[in-house]
Amino acid sequence: MFLRRAFLGLLGGLAIAATVSVPAFADSGSILQSVLSNGKLRVAVLGSLPPYATVGADGVPVGYDIDIAKKLAAALKVDPEFVVTDIPSRVTSLQTGKVDVTIADFTRNVERSTSVAFSNPYVVTNMRLLVPASAPYKTIDEANAAKIRVAISRGGTAERAVPAHLPNAQLVRFNTQADELSALLSGQVDAMAEDDFYNRKAIADNAGKLRQVDGSLARAEIAIGVPAGDAEWLRVVNLFVDQFNASGDNKALFKTWFGFDQPALQAQY
Repeated sequence: MFLRRAFLGLLGGLAIAATVSVPAFADSGSILQSVLSNGKLRVAVLGSLPPYATVGADGVPVGYDIDIAKKLAAALKVDPEFVVTDIPSRVTSLQTGKVDVTIADFTRNVERSTSVAFSNPYVVTNMRLLVPASAPYKTIDEANAAKIRVAISRGGTAERAVPAHLPNAQLVRFNTQADELSALLSGQVDAMAEDDFYNRKAIADNAGKLRQVDGSLARAEIAIGVPAGDAEWLRVVNLFVDQFNASGDNKALFKTWFGFDQPALQAQY
């Protein structure tokens, strides 16, 4: 009798374990299944970061990141639905389930990866200082000695990179790069910290007014952000990025929007 009860108890325990584990397994593909069943991919994008993304007067977002989102949606045979957000909300939009992916000049790092997951990078660049053409400093060390005012994005990579390289600088925080650039051009700040590709576009659009300071503040691996904990969804997004990079589609799209050849994606140390 004791052995029979023990056996029945074991079966009951296995049944409970199976009941608990099945939903967890099913949930691993929940985002993918939701995207496919709803027929749409919800994408967090920035609205004022050309040429990555910008929203025109007609309210339609355009740019490099926007075209990448469209290609991902096409690969999944669904429609993209864009959710315009700001720098800090790139993470929270994923955490709260507001979007399925974030494609928004999103640099992957260890700190962010404790909250969200990242694909392999589709762009590798460097964060640099953008300054007025007339600025007297040529290097990061000279800018630090000058105790300059540096515009940075709230929640962006610059929050850590600038103090590490310019401890004497005064940080002036903004929600969008458009506001940072406006402050720089109007003399409210002495510099802004942004990635090299954005800076090149700003220099071209403001001929004779801006230049970059020599030296890098941080290496930036730009990737697609996804909610943490869904390995199946990350697998699919990663496969898209790998094929997007290997096919040459990324190089062609990059040159279309930035006007120069895409630098190598491989890590260089």
